[in-house]
Amino acid sequence: MRAPGGLAAMVLALAAGSTGCKEDGARPTTIVAVSDTADQVLQAFHHFITADGVRQSEVQADTAFFFDASQTMLLRRMRVVFFDSAGAQRATVTAQRGQYLWQSGNMIAEGAVVMTTVDGRVLKSEKLVFDETKQQICTDLPFDFDDQSSHVQGQGFCSDKQFTNIRASKPTGTSKEGVLLPGQAEAADSGRAP
Repeated sequence: MRAPGGLAAMVLALAAGSTGCKEDGARPTTIVAVSDTADQVLQAFHHFITADGVRQSEVQADTAFFFDASQTMLLRRMRVVFFDSAGAQRATVTAQRGQYLWQSGNMIAEGAVVMTTVDGRVLKSEKLVFDETKQQICTDLPFDFDDQSSHVQGQGFCSDKQFTNIRASKPTGTSKEGVLLPGQAEAADSGRAP
C-alpha cells in the first residue's frame, strides 16, 4: 500500500533524519508540506467569485489549499478568468501557482504567468500582482507585452486593470512594422533604456 504524497514525504524525511542523528543531541529537521498545514485541500478546484450578484472572476486550479486563519488560498496550476462590472469576460490569466487573499481580493500569480485579454493583448512575466484595492496590475520583474501593432518589454510595470494608464520601467519595443517605439531610439543611441 502506498502512502499519500504529503505523508510519504514526511515519513521519508523522518526516516532519513533518524538514521543520521549523532550523539551530540542534534535533532533531524522535519519538512512540513503545504498540504499538511492547510485547513482544506481541494483537487480540480473550480469557483466563481461574485460581488452584489455579478461575477468578478472564475478561478480554476489543479489543487487549492485553504488557510482559514490567514484567509488565504494557495493555488497550483491556476487559471483565472476576470469579468468587467457588467459580467462580460475581460481577461484570462494562467500561472504555475498563485495566492488569493479573501479579505482584500488581492491575488499574486507566479511562474510562467500569461495574461490574455479578449481583444488579443498578451502579457507575460514570472509574476503579476493584482491589487483589488488599488485596481492595479503590477510586477517588478521583466515582462513582455504584445498587442495587434507592437511588442514591448521592460523591467517592471504598473497599470490600471484596463491597461489605459501604464507606467513601465526601462521599456523598449517595436511596432509590427519593425519601427522603434517612441523613446527606444534615444535609449539605443545613449546606451541606456528610457
